[in-house]
Amino acid sequence: MSFATSVLSASVTAPLLGNVAGKQAWENLTQSERNVLYQIRSFNRYRQTFVVNIINSYYNVLQQRERLEINRASYERQELSTRRLRMEVEEGRRAQSDADRQEQSLLSAENSLISAEQSYAQTLDSFKVSLSLPTEAEVTLDPNELIKLGELGVGEPEYGVGDAIQMALDRRLDLANTKDQLDDTKRDLVLAQEKLGIQATLTANSNVSSPSGETNFTNLEFRDGSYSLGIGADLPFDQVSERNDYRKALISMQSAQRGYEEEIENIKLAVRQAYRNLIETAQSYEIQKIGVRLAERRVQEQQLLMEFGRGTVETLLAAEDDLVSAQNSLTDSLVRHLNAKLSFFRDIGILAVKPDGMWEQNSK
Repeated sequence: MSFATSVLSASVTAPLLGNVAGKQAWENLTQSERNVLYQIRSFNRYRQTFVVNIINSYYNVLQQRERLEINRASYERQELSTRRLRMEVEEGRRAQSDADRQEQSLLSAENSLISAEQSYAQTLDSFKVSLSLPTEAEVTLDPNELIKLGELGVGEPEYGVGDAIQMALDRRLDLANTKDQLDDTKRDLVLAQEKLGIQATLTANSNVSSPSGETNFTNLEFRDGSYSLGIGADLPFDQVSERNDYRKALISMQSAQRGYEEEIENIKLAVRQAYRNLIETAQSYEIQKIGVRLAERRVQEQQLLMEFGRGTVETLLAAEDDLVSAQNSLTDSLVRHLNAKLSFFRDIGILAVKPDGMWEQNSK
């Protein structure tokens, strides 16, 4: 004959001394929470960098299209000059060498126009790929975008380089991650150090059963149960593994400290360079505007001189080349200034990306 009984057993372990006193479990939870924060910061930093790259690519496409239009306008002006020179040669007012020189320049302008068309098409296709669009997709660009950008004008930073550096150190998300990860290594070092001491735990056990022949949990004999209470200790006699873990934690902390200090210096360097680029591109744009006005005036003057028979083909062609170069340089400086501005905002941490992917300057 066999009898079944109900048994209630319980065992509780409570840490008293050392690293095992609940700190490791708490540290694991803390680290998991901080890892989530790191991922959020990294993603937001990636969005800032991604937006700047996409905007730069977009305006690079616009710049290539503007270069195409500049070359097309130059070709049309030279085509007009070529027809006029042919007529003057037929009338005996110009030498055939002048017409040949103009014809040669027209062929060169046509070749430049073809190259500009190919460069624009290639740049546009690359931009489509960066947006995960098929190259066959129809993309319509705003023809007035560069005009609007020029109307906004250019400007130098509103604050000094020292303020910009301090803003970057306070706002950069990647630097915040590095700083917090340094704190992680410091906490790991503290835990590794505590493992070198005495580890003590308090253990309590209980075993209660029901009367023989019963299987009723409501009728347990707690008075007749067995109970025990004990203390377990791990004395630091042989702690080779713990000492190795401590050394690793110390090396990791020192390496993280050096990495954090190096990243601070790299951020300072990047901000200084971005600051200088912003000033340089703003000044360059103003210079190029003057250069375009002078080049346009030279072309107009040479065209009038040619009409009155006082100009030379070489002088007109030189003025035309200078105008094309000045117009391309003006567009390049305008786009470079925008890129420098966005890079500066990104490097000092005030480039905010809205949920719809648009950007704004957040200096608060």
